[in-house]
Amino acid sequence: MIERYRDLILIYEKDVAYVITCDSLGSIGSKEDDALKVDEEIVGRTTIKVALSEALSIGAKPLVICDTLSVEMKPTGEKIIKAIEKELKENGLIDVVLTGSTEENFPSTMTGVGITVISRAKVADLKMKKVKKGMHVSLLGYPLVGNEVLQYPEAVLQLKDYVEVSNSKEIMEAIPVGSKGIKYELGVLKELSGLDIETDIPEHLDIHKSGGPATSCIIVHEEKDLSIGKLIDKPITYIGELV
Repeated sequence: MIERYRDLILIYEKDVAYVITCDSLGSIGSKEDDALKVDEEIVGRTTIKVALSEALSIGAKPLVICDTLSVEMKPTGEKIIKAIEKELKENGLIDVVLTGSTEENFPSTMTGVGITVISRAKVADLKMKKVKKGMHVSLLGYPLVGNEVLQYPEAVLQLKDYVEVSNSKEIMEAIPVGSKGIKYELGVLKELSGLDIETDIPEHLDIHKSGGPATSCIIVHEEKDLSIGKLIDKPITYIGELV
């Protein structure tokens, strides 16, 4: 059976689920026509984090990563691939198989990257469809985009943080905040759970702002107080209760 859940595709095979996630990046890099100038190391690390965050948030473990780079292999592609490999190694994801392609037929003046991740989990371990009335909703990190990601690293969730989210037993559901913002993702949570959210959102939190490269994540948890705060050194903002 194949199921679409949020932005993920799940393929079920008996008691195992294969999870497919993806992300893309364009006009961010060091090429002539890139709108945001950053080093290829940041390009590789950031793009892989977004695709992996979706898989890890649902409790799946990555098996294969496919990087489709709209740049030449040397030197740009090599730098991006090396950054991806470093990000995986530093977060203990050393068994993941990395494959992909580059553009060798035509010169590129703008950076473009596509990432697809294939992950696996036991169906019983998936962080989905377990949300109930009375559970609490919080935000890890803050929604940041563009240069803000570089300016406020202390508020940005990193891949290691999503690994902690994936391993946490107290988190029932986790939704990385994408370009449509917190309000949109809360709407997704409401639709999936069939419940409303009695919100208690602080004024400083912009719920309409783009979440950029998965810099924050909405989480649902049973107890109001979170022990994961001891493992993740990023801001935790209480949003409300499911009713």
